[in-house]
Amino acid sequence: MNIKALFKSMLLRKFATGLLIFQLILTLGLACNSLLLSIEANEKMSRDVGFEMDDVLAFQIRPTSEAFLDADFFLSVVEEDMAALKNLTEVELVSYTNQLPLMRGGNFHSIEDINHPQDVPVDSQFNGIPTYYTGQDFFRLLGANIYQGRDFEASDNATRGYLASMDFEPNIILTQSLAQALYPGESAVGKQTNEGRVVGVVSDLAITPSRKYAHYGIFKFRNMARAQARMFYLLKVTPGNVQEIKKKIISAMKEVHPERDIKEIFTMKAHHSDYYKESTSLATLFSLLTAFMLCVTMISSFAHAHFHVSKQKKLIGIRRALGARKKDVLVYVMSENWLISSVAAGLGIASVIGINILLGKVITMPKPDVISYLSCVMIVFISGTIATWLPAWKTTKIAPVTATRTV
Repeated sequence: MNIKALFKSMLLRKFATGLLIFQLILTLGLACNSLLLSIEANEKMSRDVGFEMDDVLAFQIRPTSEAFLDADFFLSVVEEDMAALKNLTEVELVSYTNQLPLMRGGNFHSIEDINHPQDVPVDSQFNGIPTYYTGQDFFRLLGANIYQGRDFEASDNATRGYLASMDFEPNIILTQSLAQALYPGESAVGKQTNEGRVVGVVSDLAITPSRKYAHYGIFKFRNMARAQARMFYLLKVTPGNVQEIKKKIISAMKEVHPERDIKEIFTMKAHHSDYYKESTSLATLFSLLTAFMLCVTMISSFAHAHFHVSKQKKLIGIRRALGARKKDVLVYVMSENWLISSVAAGLGIASVIGINILLGKVITMPKPDVISYLSCVMIVFISGTIATWLPAWKTTKIAPVTATRTV
């Protein structure tokens, strides 16, 4: 195979060859960054969230009656709701909460030790901590492990205490990461904070994975008892027909009090997927764009090889007459595509970095690496080879006599 002769042949068709190389370079840039986005999206989806999602349902409920503005009435209906839901044979555990794990927005508080000097600024990592107001069985329902101390008990219910005074000091549970950061080298259990006394530390939960301190969380056993506040019910159900269970839940809630807006009942698995919907959708979009570009490039490679063969019949005929085997002709025709792919692979690095930088200005992008780039080079190389193989194979069927008659 004469590389110099191949380059000369390519230069005879500068525009077609240049366009094909440009397409390959752009395809490599898109393919590599699509691969990076897909890997990142899959990695996010496969992370351990620290709690069970199987057979856990959630739904939000909003009162539509003024009667719920009265805290005592509100709490009495919540108690009836809990009892009605627990009576369903498919429901194992029930809890309420003001917000769910894997949520953007919600309630946020700052936390510090009660003895923290007033003239010393609080570390920024302890500001804006997601704060949960939950029922007693919240952690049991999610299957979250208590790392230190204990879970909530009935006596920890701070609902009435807060209704009597906003200065009420409740018992609280912290996530493991937050407790270790707030009290490094010692147990947080028994410590007094501005948010309350720590009675337990729960193993890390995926609370806000999009934030720097993804596992920081404060938990209080209380109901906000406000009709204007957001409230979810969480249910641990037995495996079965989810749609039938949803119908029974809605029926039970309506029987307790009909003047309420029951939002869509969803599984925690669906909630988990929805949280990462932006990442997975973006990865899917770029994968589709890459597939489209790959198809266009394969068509261009096929056309380029077909045109090359049609213009090289004389030369191929001479080679066959001089004893070239079919395999030699096949390699000769395909070698130009391999050379073009090699040139594009060298120049494609700039395309990958350029597209990565541009995307990095609007979204969080992982940086390209050698393995991901070489994987995309192999995909493009194999695709080009497949596209070129048919015209190359047809060329081997040309008899030497027929080829030389094209002179």
